[in-house]
Amino acid sequence: MSYTPKQLLENWILRQASDAGRAWLDGQREAIAAGDKQALFMGFGFAPRKVGKVDLQLTERDLNDASEARPGWQPNTWTIDQAARVLMLMSIPSEDDAQYHTTIEKLFQTAEIREQICLYQALQLLPHQELFDDRLSEGTRTNIKTVFESIAHGNPLPKELMPEATWNQMVLKSLFIGAALDPIEGLDQRVNPELARMLIDYAHERRAAKRPIPVELWRVAAPFADEVALEDMKALFASGELLEQSAIALALVSTASDEADVILKSNPEVAARAERGEITWQQIAQQAY
Repeated sequence: MSYTPKQLLENWILRQASDAGRAWLDGQREAIAAGDKQALFMGFGFAPRKVGKVDLQLTERDLNDASEARPGWQPNTWTIDQAARVLMLMSIPSEDDAQYHTTIEKLFQTAEIREQICLYQALQLLPHQELFDDRLSEGTRTNIKTVFESIAHGNPLPKELMPEATWNQMVLKSLFIGAALDPIEGLDQRVNPELARMLIDYAHERRAAKRPIPVELWRVAAPFADEVALEDMKALFASGELLEQSAIALALVSTASDEADVILKSNPEVAARAERGEITWQQIAQQAY
């Protein structure tokens, strides 16, 4: 049996919230559906007090159901108040797309950090997603890492909505602020020559200045590696730290070029581990951050 995101959120809250919390949420949702804006704004703010702030206790089945209901949806880090807030957002009348967009924007403009995180992660489940591409772009300019990661990590909308230039800037900023690349959905599918060029230049400048290079960078740069990138990777693969060597090996194994094969042969032990699948980008991200 398949479920909608709304049904899943309702089931998860039913499982964890108190009777009083559920009754309060039901009342707020009914008022919001009737067009009560005050109920929306007050309810959005009071949700943690009324239903709690604990993590959702989700099983592997729950996560599979979520992925089936909305491809790319990863609620494994969601909290119960976040689920309640999203259900309230789902209750907003949405027939008038312009009015709906205006209402959501007002919430963004007054939201504190936890509310911003919720709103950005909620957009993937709401109607009229195409109206929020500018909002996503604006969000990636934040200096608050947790808010940035609510857009970049475990969220399918950047992959689906962002134009290439904005996507590229999001990936670059991830490296600049120390946010992992591996949780970015669609990272490998949206690799492009311009992004690779910027990353190759960035890596070369940092190597020339004897500064560390984010190891995940090679995942995105290697598919379009030029002579400069290959020379940098060759040197680092020969003398870099093990994590750096592992990342370069994994990146080169995926490129299937003669130049990559030559570099890999210079460190056959690490290359063999990459070829056997003993090194993954998830492992590398976990070790790097």
